[in-house]
Amino acid sequence: MTKPSGNGTHEPGTRLAWAPVGSFVILSIAALKLASVIAVPVVVSVLLTLLLQSPVAWLKRHRIPEYLGAGLLVFGTITAFIVALAFLAEPAGKWAADVPRHFDRIEARLHRLSPPLSSIQKSVAKVDSAAAAGSNPDAQVVKLAEPGMLNRISGTGARIGGQALEVLFLSFFLLAAAPLFRRKLVAVWPGRRERKEVEEVIQEIEGHMSHYLWMSTVMNLGVALLTWGLLAVVGFPNPLLWGVLAGVVNYVPYAGPLALSIILAVAGAISSLKPGPIVIVVLGYLLIHGLQSNLVAPAVLEKKLPLNPAALFLGLMFFGWLWGVPGAILAVPLTVMIQVVCARIPAMEDVAVLLDS
Repeated sequence: MTKPSGNGTHEPGTRLAWAPVGSFVILSIAALKLASVIAVPVVVSVLLTLLLQSPVAWLKRHRIPEYLGAGLLVFGTITAFIVALAFLAEPAGKWAADVPRHFDRIEARLHRLSPPLSSIQKSVAKVDSAAAAGSNPDAQVVKLAEPGMLNRISGTGARIGGQALEVLFLSFFLLAAAPLFRRKLVAVWPGRRERKEVEEVIQEIEGHMSHYLWMSTVMNLGVALLTWGLLAVVGFPNPLLWGVLAGVVNYVPYAGPLALSIILAVAGAISSLKPGPIVIVVLGYLLIHGLQSNLVAPAVLEKKLPLNPAALFLGLMFFGWLWGVPGAILAVPLTVMIQVVCARIPAMEDVAVLLDS
C-alpha cells in the first residue's frame, strides 16, 4: 500500500513498481510451464549438482581432478540406478502381469455378490440396443484410430530416456565446471557490494540444498528399509519393490505417503491378503512415515529447512501443477530456494517472512 503525503495525496511509484514485477513473474511462470521439457532437466541437474558437489570437492582435495571426480560420481550414480532398476524390473513385471488375473477374480466375486447390479447392467444394455436399433441405419460412424498401448509406452520411455541423458551430461558439465561457472555468475553483477551479496546468496542456497538433499536421502533410505522389513514380516508380496517405492514417494510431502498407503491397501487386496495383514501394513507404513516426518525430520532439518507447513503445501500444489510429478518431487528444494532468495531482496522480504518457519 502507498503512504499518504502531507497534502493528502498518495506518493506515486510504490504501487506502479509492482506492475513490472508482477508481469515478469506471470510471464516467467508461463514460460516455465510451456518449456517444462527443458526446465525440468535443468532444475534436476542443478539439484543433482548441489547434491554431488561436496563429494567432488572431497575428491579434489585428494588430488583427483574435478572432471574425473564429476565423471566418477555422475556416471557411477546412473550406473547404480540402472542396476537397481534392472534388479527390480523382474518382480515389478511379475506383479503387473498378475494384476489382471486378480482383478478378474475380484470382478467375478462382485458379480456373484451383487445380482441387482447385474440386472441393472442388463437393463442398460437392452436400452442401448433399442436405441441403436431405432437410429438411422444408413448413418456412418467415423472413429479415429488411437495409438496402441505399446506405442504410448514406447513414446513415453523414449521421452524419459532423452531427458535422463540430458540430466546426466548437464550434471557432469555443471559439476566439472562449477567453480568457473560460479565465478562467471558472480562477475555478471556490476558493483562489488552486489557481487558479495550474490556470493552470499549462492553459499546460503548451496548450504540449505546440500544439507536438505543429503539428509532427505538418508531419511528416505531409512523409510525404505523399515517398510521393506515390515512388509517382509507380514508376508506382503514383493516387499523390496514396495520398500523402494516407499523411499521414492517420501520425497513428495503429504501426497506421496498418502497415495502409497492407498496403493498398498489395493495391492494387498488384489494379492488375496486377509484384512488383518493389510491393516497392519497400512498402519505400520503410516507410523513409519509419521515418526520420520514429525520426529526425525524436524531434528535434522529444522535449521536448514526454513519453511512453515502452509508454505510447504502451497509449494507442493504450485510445482505439482507446473510440472506434474517431477514438480511435486522438486517442490520442497525449490520452495526453500525461493525463500532464501526473497530473504536477500529487500522488496521481497515480506514473501520470505510468509514462507519462513
